[in-house]
Amino acid sequence: MRIRLFLILAIAGVVFSTASCGDKEGPTNDISPEQKDPTAAHSGPKAVFIGDSITWQWGLVNRTLKESQQVIISTNPMPAWMSISGNSVVITWHASFFTKNDYVDKGVSAENTTQMLERYQKDVLSQDPWCVVIMGGTNDLAQGVSKEAILKNISSMAEQAAAKNMEVILCSVTPCNDAYSRLSAPNTKGDHILRLNNMIKAYAAEKGFTYCDYHPALVAADGLALKEAYWLYDHLHPNPDAYTVMEGIIKPIIDSLIK
Repeated sequence: MRIRLFLILAIAGVVFSTASCGDKEGPTNDISPEQKDPTAAHSGPKAVFIGDSITWQWGLVNRTLKESQQVIISTNPMPAWMSISGNSVVITWHASFFTKNDYVDKGVSAENTTQMLERYQKDVLSQDPWCVVIMGGTNDLAQGVSKEAILKNISSMAEQAAAKNMEVILCSVTPCNDAYSRLSAPNTKGDHILRLNNMIKAYAAEKGFTYCDYHPALVAADGLALKEAYWLYDHLHPNPDAYTVMEGIIKPIIDSLIK
């Protein structure tokens, strides 16, 4: 059974900028990594995760969504992470995943990879983590930014971390349903996401970075869309059950790199 709730999409990142970022180059796109010292120690957390709203909401404690926009949420059975009171619903996220594992969430909703790169030194490198986890590109695709420009920004972040002897994990972009009309360009999001993920995977292999692939575990039978069981409200953002799956993928990878 489904109920039709009228909720405010309070999770920022649902509203994407309509202005194209084009191929804007970040301030430090030309980085030559130093020779990595495997004995190097770091004073910061085990891992810092940088990304957009998909990373940002992962580390929230909870969020109350109020009446505003029509959304369908399955309530048979009621998800353990959701409670309803009148016309509001409270979503409980996974902040403890970060606190208990000595991880830091530096996701910012609605950001593209150019914006991530612009704050990268302050939000990530300055914390001197052992490992950097990078996931971005959804918003860039929505704004018409080329996949080549996205990869250039991601590679700059990766190589800056490597130059400081930090472990680098590059994550796949999670699936997105074409039915989510706010991502108006390009129209075939699923195909573009697959192609971008292949580019990120190939780059990681070329440079010796670690690739974390969430896509197969989250994708629907068509190979493109987000599984219905993992929808939140817009067919784009994962629900807390999806993050449970993602945590089971990323944590063993981090553990294997930080011994």
